[in-house]
Amino acid sequence: MTAPWPASTRQRRAIRLARWVSLGSGLGFAGYLTLMLRSVPPGWLGTGRTMSALAVVAWCVLTYQIVKRVALQWLK
Repeated sequence: MTAPWPASTRQRRAIRLARWVSLGSGLGFAGYLTLMLRSVPPGWLGTGRTMSALAVVAWCVLTYQIVKRVALQWLK
């Protein structure tokens, strides 16, 4: 069976979906970490913010890669 869309259209759709899903889940994860940072002692707040920012970036990159791959398979 042939794909209903050309490969380039399928790839663009998968990239767009992955971008929005990673952005949405990353914002949710950042909100959760913001709430959890309230209990961090003031001396460790800078380190906590740095580690949280790195965790959110890693979360977004991994989510983007996973969703893009799944979407490419799903849109075949």
